[in-house]
Parts: sequence; C-alpha cells; structure tokens
Amino acid sequence: MAGLYEIWQRAEVSRRLDVLSGFIAMCSAGDDDARRRLAQLTSDADEALSASPSDLVLASEYLDELVWWADAEWADHPYRPVEARPDEADRQTRDYAKDIRHATLPVRVRDEMCRIELSLEVRFLALCRQPGLDCRIRQDVFYVAGRAAMALDLGHLEAAEREIRRMEQVGSVAPQESRCG
Repeated sequence: MAGLYEIWQRAEVSRRLDVLSGFIAMCSAGDDDARRRLAQLTSDADEALSASPSDLVLASEYLDELVWWADAEWADHPYRPVEARPDEADRQTRDYAKDIRHATLPVRVRDEMCRIELSLEVRFLALCRQPGLDCRIRQDVFYVAGRAAMALDLGHLEAAEREIRRMEQVGSVAPQESRCG
C-alpha cells in the first residue's frame, strides 16, 4: 500500500491536472487537434499516476506541459485557473488524498471506517445540540471531533474511536456559570 506522503503527492498532481485539463478542454472545445493533444496528455498523466508505484516525476512533467500550454495560449483568459492559496489547495488536496487512500483499503476496513465516521457524526451532532453547553466545552468538542476525523483520514481506526469516547467525556462535563457569546 502506498504511504501517506506518496498519496498526498499523487493527490496534489491529480488535483492540478483536473483543474487545468478542465480549463483547457473548455478553451479548446472547437479544436479537434487540441482536444486530441489534451486527451493524450491527461491519459499519459493518469497512467503515470496509476502505475504501481506511481511515477510522480513523469506525471508532473505532463502537468508542467499543460501549465506551459495554458500559459502560452490563454494567459490572459479571464477564467484561467490560478494556483489556489495554500490553505485552499491543502483542503482540495486532502479531499483527493482521502479518495485515493480510501480506494487502496480493503472493503472490510472501508466499511469499518464508514461505521466509525457515522458514529462520530451522530455523537458530535448530539453533543452540539445539548442545551446550555458552555462555550469552552463546545470548542473542546469541536477540537476533539476534528482529531477523530483526522485519525479516520489517516486510517487509524482505534485512535478515531478513542477520540470519539474522549469527545463524549468532554461534552458530558457540567456547564460552567460563565458562558461565551
């Protein structure tokens, strides 16, 4: 199974390929030669990413060619995608990485992850709906729920379940007299 860093790198390249190839496809809608070139480049990049192990260097070269092509042909286009800010790029890449990671796991593990994720969501919403929940406790519940979600993203099922139990303990603390907001 691929390591998390390799999955993250594949996800970054895949995300950028998807965005840029979509833009080029829109811009080259009437040009059959350009469409064939785009199809070949994206197919080659996808093949490099799908290889076992992935050929990130080759996929990145295809991505660089797409970037060069878009810069040369459509640099001033009003809808030319720009690189996302680091936080947004990481959020988008995280979604891609989760999909890649999820696809590499056995069905039994994926099913267990879905069960834990559903449990997390139900328990989190139940805690958030408690009347009179102190602001600090609510913040702690959000924080611990985030840790549980992160553990799931990394495939650490035991850690996710431990964080869910911790979230329930934090949420069961009696409300304080001083409340925020």
